[in-house]
Amino acid sequence: MGIRHKLANTFLPSVLGLFSLLPLSAEKNGAFMEAGFQYSYAWGSFKQNIALQETIMIPGVPYVFRATTQTANSYDGNLYGGDIQIGYKLFIGETRRFGLRFYGFFSGQKGHANSVHNSDSDPIFVVKDLNAINLFYGGGMDMLFNFYDDEEHSFGIFGGAMVGGSSWFMGKDKYCNWANAYNYGRTGCVTMNQYFKDQVRINGEHYPGLKTFFAPNFLQVIVNLGFRFNLTKHQGLEVGVRIPIINDPYYLNKGTYSSKMGILKRNINVNSVVKFRRNIVAFANYVINF
Repeated sequence: MGIRHKLANTFLPSVLGLFSLLPLSAEKNGAFMEAGFQYSYAWGSFKQNIALQETIMIPGVPYVFRATTQTANSYDGNLYGGDIQIGYKLFIGETRRFGLRFYGFFSGQKGHANSVHNSDSDPIFVVKDLNAINLFYGGGMDMLFNFYDDEEHSFGIFGGAMVGGSSWFMGKDKYCNWANAYNYGRTGCVTMNQYFKDQVRINGEHYPGLKTFFAPNFLQVIVNLGFRFNLTKHQGLEVGVRIPIINDPYYLNKGTYSSKMGILKRNINVNSVVKFRRNIVAFANYVINF
């Protein structure tokens, strides 16, 4: 009993004393900066419903013709680029294993989008190697938790959200089928951004009743998850994934307009939507802790 009592009086206080020193060697509060490589799988869709109704403007003539067409094009592609984050992190609690960080960020990626022609697609918007650029910028907050901490190293996880603007710059492709789609305005091959921007003006001038919006810049919210490694006090590495949750409404065109050809009157209802989104982003960043 005497030996056990002596061990209890020496070993247990030593262990408790060791744990009491952990906050002194835990990761410190401070500013940080990180930058690195990003890969994204991008997705998009063009869907259009057109309902046509024709009537003869002669009293007593019961002629009505109705027709509906539906088209759907899907797009996908790979985007490559980089990102940069600058912010501040702080740790709380006795062991200082749990923390928060706040930061501003910017990322840019470039690649190509493609689609396949099928029975449901509109051939005008079938593309091959369409130049695509996405920029994402804003602010974010992550929760941090370290599984391991010592004076020089730490290992943990992070999870949070990033909120900001998402901008799409869609260029030309090898087909440029929309070059011959204009009824008004310029001819020749233009970028996809320019084509849909011009459609807003054309529809406003020549197709009253249609409400057309071109929005290459839109709000995006991203879930941010990953692992973090501090290799030294001032250098680290992060790897993870970012998951955008909003489909960017790149182009919208809705409404009804009328046209007349002699005694024939046409009412045309249009509902067109183009959406883009990066489905998932994988990244690896080098981190500097100040």
